[in-house]
Amino acid sequence: MYQKTEKDYVYLAGPMEDLSKSEMKGWRDSARNLLDLMGIGCLDPTRRVAFHSAISELKDEAKCTNTCRRIFKQDLQDIANSKVVLADVRRSSGRGIGTNMEVMFAHTKHKIIILVVDKEDVIHPFYESIYTEKYTDFEEAVNAIRAYY
Repeated sequence: MYQKTEKDYVYLAGPMEDLSKSEMKGWRDSARNLLDLMGIGCLDPTRRVAFHSAISELKDEAKCTNTCRRIFKQDLQDIANSKVVLADVRRSSGRGIGTNMEVMFAHTKHKIIILVVDKEDVIHPFYESIYTEKYTDFEEAVNAIRAYY
């Protein structure tokens, strides 16, 4: 079996802002289950969902800013520690401002970027220039990751 090194994870990038916990975690749980069967580990930013919930309850602007910055840095560290980024950029999944930034960061770090899009989505030229592989079928996208391990 393949031995994982520090940077052999798959980072699960996708919208979180304005989504319910189940909307954030649904596709990520499916991806993690499929990748677990392949012996490939994931770094899932929804493990920090408690931080996201806490932000809306914070009254102190400085504490809110610090919490947001902490989440941002932790997400970037996860990407740096990953070999592949699986990015849900489907328009039907919600806004994705953070996802866009994560994918660009992954590109600058020479990561393998696997996109999941809706068939009817018109993909921005930036995405067309930086992804490694693009799929309209979620399971096909996850299965493509196996080739990199």
